[in-house]
Amino acid sequence: MDINLYDIFGTSVKDIIKEMTGLDIRGMDDLEQEPGEILSMGVSSIITFAGARKGRLLVDMEPSLAIYLANALLGEEYDNIKNRMVLATVSEINNIVSGDAITKLNNKYSMGLRLTPPIVFTGQDVIISIPKISSLSSWGDTDYGKIRINIAWEGGNNKWMLNTYFLF
Repeated sequence: MDINLYDIFGTSVKDIIKEMTGLDIRGMDDLEQEPGEILSMGVSSIITFAGARKGRLLVDMEPSLAIYLANALLGEEYDNIKNRMVLATVSEINNIVSGDAITKLNNKYSMGLRLTPPIVFTGQDVIISIPKISSLSSWGDTDYGKIRINIAWEGGNNKWMLNTYFLF
């Protein structure tokens, strides 16, 4: 596995949220294999990408963090996680984070990756299951709640030699 294909997303989420809101994310320094099913913390957004390889990024957070981000970014006061503006904010954060990470991967490895529009959902005890795709997660904590990113690449986490693939 080339860890650069994963680490870039953790760096992007920390940098983008810090730049947009001033909020520090503690952690997100390690990646761990997910067992197959992910229990959402409350608000999740998924964006997929395709090019030289296919993959996806899941951004999952506690409702309190989603509400804080919407309030901070939109300058309004929201208190309902199901408000469309709160959900749109989480979706757009995923779009910006993914765009930043994908641009860096494309610039470094010429992967030709393109994004699809993100989806976002909320609910209690939501289980996210994507069969046959292994993934890695990284967790962070803020003053307003927890956040997790989960990255999956087609073909799983097996070693993928970027240098070999892109030398010709």
